[in-house]
Amino acid sequence: MTRHSQRQRLPSRFGWCLAAASIILAATVATTATVRQGQATQEDEERLARVGEEMTEKLCDTACHTLDKVYEKRRTPREWGEVMTQMATAGAAATDAQFATVKRYLIRYFGIVPVNTATADELSAVLGLSPKDAKAIVDHRNTHGPFKDTATLLKVPGIDKAKIEAQPEALVFK
Repeated sequence: MTRHSQRQRLPSRFGWCLAAASIILAATVATTATVRQGQATQEDEERLARVGEEMTEKLCDTACHTLDKVYEKRRTPREWGEVMTQMATAGAAATDAQFATVKRYLIRYFGIVPVNTATADELSAVLGLSPKDAKAIVDHRNTHGPFKDTATLLKVPGIDKAKIEAQPEALVFK
């Protein structure tokens, strides 16, 4: 048996790593495409939670800092974007797709949203709301004025109240 045929039958560790990275990237691209179309499903949410957490651990649990630093403070989508830019500038080893997945994960699960000034996209990204629900919140706010608290936010007709109730610490009322 030649060396070439042995390599084909028994991939190197690098080959396995490359294959795993390809699977993660494919899952990320599929999730991103679905979410961009405004059709995020429970499966997409679970995939983002699983893949995003894994990528975040690999990217952020380094000699530079620990995961505790990442999770200690909730940030707005803009602030998480700035953190990702700083990490890339400092030389964090990740592809653009991996940075994008980590950013989406951090925004979704460790983000905050100023309810009375946020866009529909920001509400959707942080709270996991459908674009329709996020738009309903913005429209209600524009028609009836700012929300005072979670209780007044939950009065918006037809929205997924469970997603809002699941993350009260993500809501900022100013």
